[in-house]
Amino acid sequence: MQNASHLPPLKKHTFRIITIVVCGVIAVVLSGTLLFSCDKPDPKSSEQYETATTGKVELLCDESIAGFMQPTFRLFDSSYNDAAVSIKAVSAREAMTQLFGTKSRGVVIARGYLADEDSLLKANKVPAHASTIIATDALVFAVQRNFPLDTISLTQLQRLFSEKGATLREMFPQLKTEPTIICPDSYSSEYGNVLLYLTKNAAPKHVLSLTKNAAEAKAAVLSNPNAIAIGYLSQFARDANLKMLKIGFQDSTGSYVRPKAVHQSYIVMGKYPLPIKIQGLLLEDRRNLPWGYITFLRNDVRTKEYFLKNGIVPEGARFNLIPDEE
Repeated sequence: MQNASHLPPLKKHTFRIITIVVCGVIAVVLSGTLLFSCDKPDPKSSEQYETATTGKVELLCDESIAGFMQPTFRLFDSSYNDAAVSIKAVSAREAMTQLFGTKSRGVVIARGYLADEDSLLKANKVPAHASTIIATDALVFAVQRNFPLDTISLTQLQRLFSEKGATLREMFPQLKTEPTIICPDSYSSEYGNVLLYLTKNAAPKHVLSLTKNAAEAKAAVLSNPNAIAIGYLSQFARDANLKMLKIGFQDSTGSYVRPKAVHQSYIVMGKYPLPIKIQGLLLEDRRNLPWGYITFLRNDVRTKEYFLKNGIVPEGARFNLIPDEE
């Protein structure tokens, strides 16, 4: 595992989900910086002959969610025999680099624009990419079942990652040693979401142990009882060997929301502070094959059922929540 300190910025849940009603620019990463030029797609490409459900295209997927999303990709493949869509798993940063550089016609990713990406869009007066939200996941902090903490606050997490010298042992005296915090590497969407949610886009002040990918981060926390893995609800929802820290926070009205179990019902209700949108970003805002593919992932009833059963929130679904207890 790598050390991230030197890297530059770049109780049971009380609600159940009962029903689901479904009715240009070249980007090159150099020391955390994106460099742009003005390439345009080749007008002679095969794209001009395709439709929303026919043709051939390669799309990119954030590798942190690619395994989870694979069953939904297969659903499209089995539904449209005249469409050949290949999915290549790459880091979130690589996916955005290829999209910005017009080298990819679409990406599926679990984060929004980082600060430098957003700034370069504005500086070059380029509009944001056409986007479609597919589902809502969550950024979580997973630990072994016997880890001495069950809850933490969003304020404490923000302080831990933003304030030099801040430690969990200082915040929680019951900890005998400072936990190791594990995260996929700095090109991952998990790391990007730490920047977006916890550090105001600055480099984390707390030392992170970086792994090659999400699978290695999960394996590391399973082997270390004093570790905390940063990941997604979709990665940990069904793992009985780990628990996810409950997070208390102040909502947009200033009211304190006490820590609750990390569960899709609380994401629907806005009672978990770190929701993550899984979204499709498109190079072209037109009804071509990339658009048809991303739209399918959002709208197909089978994909919605898959997301629901695997612990995250399908987009465009309607939920009936029955309170068990408060």
